[in-house]
Amino acid sequence: MQAAIGSAFPSRHAHKAPTMSTLIRYRFNTMCADSPGRDWYWRVILERDDGFEEVLVKELQVNVPSFSRQDDMPVVGRKYHMACVGRLRVEGDVGIIDP
Repeated sequence: MQAAIGSAFPSRHAHKAPTMSTLIRYRFNTMCADSPGRDWYWRVILERDDGFEEVLVKELQVNVPSFSRQDDMPVVGRKYHMACVGRLRVEGDVGIIDP
């Protein structure tokens, strides 16, 4: 499922997320208990030309080197992420980041 950043609830199914290569940020969804099914554990944040897009997934597989980041995000303020450069694809409810 996907949601705009700062939104607590997904608006579209995750399997519709596009594949793209860019800086990808991810962090645990501290509001997963408020998500449909209470099991959308991961927030994956993608940079877009017009801002950020957030994709919520139940599982996340990261197959590239990662590093920590501190970011000031719109709406939610300072957040601490893991980040990587790669391509995100979503299969069902699982996000997969590959080179």
